[in-house]
Amino acid sequence: MTVRERLANGDFNHMSQAAQPDGSLLVTLTKRGDPHVYRMTVKNLYQADEHVLNETITEVKPYGSNT
Repeated sequence: MTVRERLANGDFNHMSQAAQPDGSLLVTLTKRGDPHVYRMTVKNLYQADEHVLNETITEVKPYGSNT
C-alpha cells in the first residue's frame, strides 16, 4: 500500500504536515503498533492536479532498543 493510499483510507493514527520552501507538503503518517513511518512529499494535496513527488517508508526501532 502506498503512502497516498494509507492517507486516503485513513490507515494511520497520527498525521503531521509541514510546508516546504518549494510549495510542496511533507506528510508523515504513523500507526500505533506498526514499526514504520510513512512519508510523502506532495504538491497540491487533495487537488485535481495533485502530484506525489516521493514516498518513503522507514522502519523504526522502539525507544530504548539496542538491536
